[in-house]
Amino acid sequence: MNMHSYLEIVAEQIRCKRARPAVLEELQGHIEDQKQAYMADGLTGPEAEEEAVRQMGDPVETGTELDRVHRPKMDWLLLGVILLLSAAGLFLQWLTYQQPDSAYKIWQVWRQGKFMAVGILVMAGICLADYTLLGRHAFRIWKITLYIALIYRFYMFIENGFSMWLWAAPWFPGSFILLSYAAVVWDNTKKGRKGVIQSLICLGISAAVWLFLSSSVFVTGVLTVIGAAVFCAAAAKGWFGERLRPVALRICTIAAAGFMLMMAVSLGSAAISQRSQYRAERIEAWMNVAESPFYVETKNDVKELAAADRAGRDLTGTELEWARFDIRSTYLWMYIFRYMGTVPIVLLTLLAGVFLALIMRTIMRQNNRLGFLLGLSAVLFFALQVVWYVAMNVGLLPVTAVYMPFCTQGGANLCVTYVYAGILLSVYRNSSVVRC
Repeated sequence: MNMHSYLEIVAEQIRCKRARPAVLEELQGHIEDQKQAYMADGLTGPEAEEEAVRQMGDPVETGTELDRVHRPKMDWLLLGVILLLSAAGLFLQWLTYQQPDSAYKIWQVWRQGKFMAVGILVMAGICLADYTLLGRHAFRIWKITLYIALIYRFYMFIENGFSMWLWAAPWFPGSFILLSYAAVVWDNTKKGRKGVIQSLICLGISAAVWLFLSSSVFVTGVLTVIGAAVFCAAAAKGWFGERLRPVALRICTIAAAGFMLMMAVSLGSAAISQRSQYRAERIEAWMNVAESPFYVETKNDVKELAAADRAGRDLTGTELEWARFDIRSTYLWMYIFRYMGTVPIVLLTLLAGVFLALIMRTIMRQNNRLGFLLGLSAVLFFALQVVWYVAMNVGLLPVTAVYMPFCTQGGANLCVTYVYAGILLSVYRNSSVVRC
């Protein structure tokens, strides 16, 4: 049997079409090397090829074994935790609606359930798709996400239900730019010094767009820091070239030092300025969150609201009823602690911690460079949301535009959550298929 026939039979056994080229190329390389060795021992070309093929073993058995190794596989444990968190989030939203108007409660919970169902379908579609498409068209997709985000921002001036629903989450447009930027960094790793410069320029443009989209320094800072971390990870691994590795790392260090210096100057000027009492009070609130009047008042409101709900009191028309809008999103963890006690909130937090541990495991075991950078951006995004949200509820960090993935109220934030979850599942699913 010659090499061509042997490889054809092997290819027929491998069901994953994306895995076939790399597997067959590797097998062909082994056969060619062995063929050259036999020719050096005195065999003719056809004889050497036939003997090399024979040494590879039965093609059906070889192909079947390779099919087991090189095929998509699902991270069922991570998927189970995601679905469990989703179910817990839907139950918690149902729990927070204690109004006697059952029709309103059903409508709101149904709305949350619809967005969750759509998000899960989107997650499944991304999981089953080929995430390497982002790498093959990285710069083009990055520009498209910028254009769509800017059009979306201008569209927000049209006040209608659809646009205002999207505008409710400042993360919504910027998060897709972040994913496309991770693909741009991967694409630039093949360009050496030019790639370093292009990656930094793209990060600067992305940061400007994030600020324009969200009008939030916090959201812009978070997305920019994650983007910078993705670039630094690629530089630290030497993917821009070993000679450029120290240069890229120096750039990262200087950028980080400049960012910290800018924050320190901003904090100092606000704290000592007599002309900006409002900013000084904001800084003081950031430094003493648990003791700030706003946090203390909110904590008391949530405590009283939870006590009233346990007692079955009707709070319709009272000022305390307005606190429900906050407990469905910003202070959901605080409310569950006050309403159900320590054990449920500890279990929920541990479940979120398990989710973070699983997605971190997925990235640490990832050999594909594009998959690593896309997954890293998703891991950092989720980690910041979860850690900041829990710390915000216990008074360690100030209130900002973060949310608990899969649990807090929203439509756009659920879409972002499931898109990132789909990317992580796709990276894991194709880890044995995509090698480069």
